[in-house]
Amino acid sequence: MAAGLATVCCLLLGGCVYLRLLEFKQQLADFDRHFTLKTDDGLRLACLSPVLLAEDFRWLGVTPETVKPLGTSERWHIRWVKQLPPDARESDAHDLDMELIFTDGKFARLFLPERYFAFVPKPFFTGLLRSLGKAGVDQSRRLAEVNFSRTERDALTARVVATSLAMLLGRPTEQTVEGPHTHLRYRYTPVPPESKNGVIDMTFTFDTATGQLQRLEGRSPVGQLSFNFESPAPAAVAPCAPTGAPPHLFSSFVGGDGPFFPDSSHVL
Repeated sequence: MAAGLATVCCLLLGGCVYLRLLEFKQQLADFDRHFTLKTDDGLRLACLSPVLLAEDFRWLGVTPETVKPLGTSERWHIRWVKQLPPDARESDAHDLDMELIFTDGKFARLFLPERYFAFVPKPFFTGLLRSLGKAGVDQSRRLAEVNFSRTERDALTARVVATSLAMLLGRPTEQTVEGPHTHLRYRYTPVPPESKNGVIDMTFTFDTATGQLQRLEGRSPVGQLSFNFESPAPAAVAPCAPTGAPPHLFSSFVGGDGPFFPDSSHVL
């Protein structure tokens, strides 16, 4: 997901990076011709026609925590640390990490570990990745947006509810309620913190009554990526002051030292 945000954000900028990212977007639109996916152990994406450069990722602020040479290739381990609300604690770390392989300086492979898919199904992640090929790009607003049909939405989000997201990502950085919508914001900072461009800010919008995912927004200093799962697409999320959630599906997301995770029987 983070790599997809970085990729589409590049489309909002100019120069040679834009041209390479435009070609990458076109490859995503013809996914099975240009990529292979293996999902038996984590998620492994291989680029059959590599086009993006390691320098493109560094330019965006995506810097590796470690780099391991592998002959003509190198393996990057990338990690982002989740920002918790003030005075909040979690028993387990919910940082984001992934591995990228660059061969002859070009992005060749991506690996996400199996732990990401314990609570959120792999088709959701792969569906988002494939959908980037049809993203509408507004350079003037630095916005890339994907709108899903009802059939696509139902196929992708059927098992992605607020409780499963909580089990995967842990306590949100911020929770707000606005009318019928609950917004869960997750903010991550890169390791090492060499560039503010590497910050990831994601907001998941759910229907408060049902817990169904309606919108996913990813923001960075270079642009915004939005996935709309309801039709018509909702207006952009406006800032709002945190409030307490209604005492049902979201009640476990609030409150000091009490249990954060919902009962696992409600997951999936």
